[in-house]
Amino acid sequence: MAPSDWSIERATQYYNIAGWGAGYFSVNEKGHVVVHPHGQPGPVIDLMDVVEDIRERNIGFPCVVRFQDVLRARVRQINESFARSVAEQNYAGRYFGVYPIKVNQMREVVDEIVDSGAPYHYGLEAGSKGELLIVLAMNTDPEALTICNGYKDEEYLRLALLGRKLGRKVIVVIEKLSELPALLKIADEMQVEPMIGLRSKLTTRGTGKWEGSSGDFAKFGLTIPELIHAVRILKEAGKEQCAKLLHFHVGSQLTEIRVVKDAVNEGARVYAKLRKMGLPIEYFDVGGGLGVDYVGTRMSDHSSSINYSMDEYVDDVVYSLQRICGNEGVPEPHLVSESGRAIAAHHSCVIMNVFGHIEIGSAEEIAAASVPQPGEAKIVREMREIVAALTARNRAEAYHDAAAKKEEALQMFKLGLLGLEERAVVESLFWKLARGIAEMNRGKKRLPRETRDLGDKIADQYLANFSLFQSAPDHWAFDQLFPIIPLHRMGEAPTRDCTIVDVTCDSDGKIDRFIEGDGVDETLSLHALRPGEPYFLGMFLTGAYQDILADMHNLFGRVNEIHVFADDEDPEDFYIEEYIPGETIAKVLSRVQYEPSDLSRRVKNELDQRIKDGTIRPKDGVSLSDFYETVMKGYTYLLGFETERGDPE
Repeated sequence: MAPSDWSIERATQYYNIAGWGAGYFSVNEKGHVVVHPHGQPGPVIDLMDVVEDIRERNIGFPCVVRFQDVLRARVRQINESFARSVAEQNYAGRYFGVYPIKVNQMREVVDEIVDSGAPYHYGLEAGSKGELLIVLAMNTDPEALTICNGYKDEEYLRLALLGRKLGRKVIVVIEKLSELPALLKIADEMQVEPMIGLRSKLTTRGTGKWEGSSGDFAKFGLTIPELIHAVRILKEAGKEQCAKLLHFHVGSQLTEIRVVKDAVNEGARVYAKLRKMGLPIEYFDVGGGLGVDYVGTRMSDHSSSINYSMDEYVDDVVYSLQRICGNEGVPEPHLVSESGRAIAAHHSCVIMNVFGHIEIGSAEEIAAASVPQPGEAKIVREMREIVAALTARNRAEAYHDAAAKKEEALQMFKLGLLGLEERAVVESLFWKLARGIAEMNRGKKRLPRETRDLGDKIADQYLANFSLFQSAPDHWAFDQLFPIIPLHRMGEAPTRDCTIVDVTCDSDGKIDRFIEGDGVDETLSLHALRPGEPYFLGMFLTGAYQDILADMHNLFGRVNEIHVFADDEDPEDFYIEEYIPGETIAKVLSRVQYEPSDLSRRVKNELDQRIKDGTIRPKDGVSLSDFYETVMKGYTYLLGFETERGDPE
């Protein structure tokens, strides 16, 4: 990209911040990424000020930063959007949303959602006994719903009915038919009337990565014949009045609004027929699926994007349900949605420092190889001639010839006919030619097929201090895109096409799919690293699922975490409300059944033996033993270096 054409506005467009940021992120006049925690307009937090606070407190990177105000704003937004649509369309029911805690069960997340949702009687959803234990303790509002999903055993059912004993609106959603008679039996034993939901297995299928979780062969829900059987069971038991909710779910991260409309239409017909069969259903639960536009293109052709807004989603749900109810002549039920991703995704990001880079065919190596030496092998001279003759017109032919010479050099090396130094020169000259062709290709649309992707293949690898498997497992598992951008230097033109690799020793620990403008590319343009100067990247929209799905690959544990709140009276317009240290190496080792004290004892015994042998001095033995224990008590990620060849912190 030409430096003369670059500007902060151009940076905003290139990284598509306005597209995926949903009004919560932008770039200021300093070229720093800023957060608008209440949306725009409103307070502004400079992320580089947050970074400086993190460094001053000696909190290591990577670090999760939670903007709790953003979380609260998302809760308000979905509740107020439904309230607006209900009022505008004169819909007879109300909205009672629930947050599915599986999306992010962290205490700090659930606390904020419960508190900010209190004015709206915003409830919680549980999908397991562990989650239900949390929800029963946290959701104390007698008007808010508690939705119990997932397969259930006797303990799960008893827990749910405990909530009914406490006067809560706990609705047990029947996922398979055998749960219904078991629930009725236990409820009779506990002398409490259950609130029952029936989950319908719709034929309508979702779209995107998770479309397989819906349709006729979905994991959960009752088929139409099973729904009829459930009605019969309720009537035979005289418990029709306990049927309070109809539930369905057509998949997570729905990319097309068409699917939402189709699902609501089908679900509304099922609701109407059940009402006419005598079930006094009060709540219509559309499940989850409200998507997040991680790419920011508003296009459904990518599974990380969506072609609708939250308001459009809400309006279509209300309109479609109202229309069917009118046609069928049944009451308009209260609306329930289990939107989790759309609530939690925007509120957190991962800040990581880049500590070095891997460059294929570095400038130093190419410069050294470009100087002819006396008595060079014939193959080296021939490679020089190919490089020297390169033009835009013959670039495809030159690339073919150079690739053939590189392969010939390899075979000669294997046969002992070419030295290591000479092979190195051949390879360096090959990369010189490849870089020359990539530069010729830059900005051109019609390119020779053989060299079209050359720029991506020789891109720099920036070494970022994080674990992909810990901080963004969905990228590795599902090719889920997350916006990644530099937090500073946005006023400078980025000059390096890069991929990003993490600190694990796994070949899959890399990111080579990036949001760029209105599309997706295999590389991301970043700034050249400056010796001794830190360079920070942010990975955004990580608040949904990533905290919970994270693993311990290579024993990299949970990262440090801070909670940031806006404060207009603070000179920096924010304050760090809480710091939660990441896991120490000792804690991670304990989780995989290694006792840290036992490991220390084993190493100390070895050192003592070396001291007795006279191979290690006693003073050095004590120092090494202390060092081993110090490392064990420390952070699992890399410490001490800002960038390659930089000064220690």
